[in-house]
Amino acid sequence: MTTGTTTWQPAATAALDALALAVLVVDRQGHILHANREAADLLDRPDGALSGQTATGGGHGSGPQATRHLAARQAEGRARLHALIQAACDGRPGETVGFLHLDGGGPDEPGVSVCVSPLVDDAAPGRALVVARLMRAQGWIETQLRTLFGLTRAEAQVGAALARGGCLAEIAAELGISVTTARTHVARIFLKTGTRQQSQLVALVAAVQLPVACGTGEAAHPVQALRSSR
Repeated sequence: MTTGTTTWQPAATAALDALALAVLVVDRQGHILHANREAADLLDRPDGALSGQTATGGGHGSGPQATRHLAARQAEGRARLHALIQAACDGRPGETVGFLHLDGGGPDEPGVSVCVSPLVDDAAPGRALVVARLMRAQGWIETQLRTLFGLTRAEAQVGAALARGGCLAEIAAELGISVTTARTHVARIFLKTGTRQQSQLVALVAAVQLPVACGTGEAAHPVQALRSSR
């Protein structure tokens, strides 16, 4: 590894920790060689779809992450995840990419979407990149709607609720406003976002959401929100 790359390691680690995506590097056996902050949080969920069990046997460096083993908590997904990891470790970038949905371990625990792809490093062959995300509505939709499209706070609240599939009457009741006021907000949302119906807004929100671990506070201070989100 070059000196320049080594110099960038702290910045790269910080960048990965700023993502609202779990990013892990594993070997063929699923030993976790690196996990960002979101991944650590995901693995620590008691009923989470993914687990980071302590692996028996050494030889994978030092530190708690180096001795943990990535696995699906449910038996039906365990073999599939292991097979994807092994295939990725044998593949080359762009050739072997696998996707997987894993259910949570409890009735109220969201599932996880997983992508496994090769991570080729001549100095350390046989590595796979695992990216995972909880399948639930992200809490910062309102902030991003306000920033990207200039929505007011009230419009962003209604827009986020629409993006989650709520109907107008339910949204109005939830926000404590009249249906007429909610309808006015919707008209302005459609105008500002260039959409004409709820399905288009849902698709737009899904397309523009950025997977950053920002807080739910004001969008005027994104860096401060990012640093204080954990």
